[in-house]
Amino acid sequence: MDQDGQTREARFTRLYDAHYSAVRAYAWRRGRDTADDVVAETFTLAWQRLERVPAEPLPWLIGIARNVRLNQDRGERRRRDRELRSAEREDVPSFTEGLEAQSALADALGRLSERDREVLLLAAWEGLDRPGLATALECSKTTAGVRLHRARKRLAAALSLIEAESDGVCAVRGGLLDEH
Repeated sequence: MDQDGQTREARFTRLYDAHYSAVRAYAWRRGRDTADDVVAETFTLAWQRLERVPAEPLPWLIGIARNVRLNQDRGERRRRDRELRSAEREDVPSFTEGLEAQSALADALGRLSERDREVLLLAAWEGLDRPGLATALECSKTTAGVRLHRARKRLAAALSLIEAESDGVCAVRGGLLDEH
């Protein structure tokens, strides 16, 4: 029980019953599609801040609803901006292009020796640099660098061969041909 002898739940229920319609009307007039979400979040915040409810709660609740709506609007704007930036990027392959590239890469890797595959995958998937490769492969840094360089050349040749065989374009991603 709080200072007035009322339970927290009873105080909140009275607040909700007295002001739900006004908060809902405010939210509905500003966005019919999001009104219910705004009202729900407004009263969730009111519950969390129940001890701070002023003597005249409606303006306070409207202020919370306004902030909730503004936060939702900002979030929606950021989401749209991200989508636009993604759509404008030319280097993002379509789903089918990604599958084709992955298929060509898997095919090319399959044509390499286990030793070449291992050094390439350690560099690309595990992100190992030459000193890291040397440690993992138990060889010198120079030897690791040479093995990586040669494996990349063999992978590029295998990809070129696959491309020539399919008369298509192969976009390889994932850092397998990138120099470190």
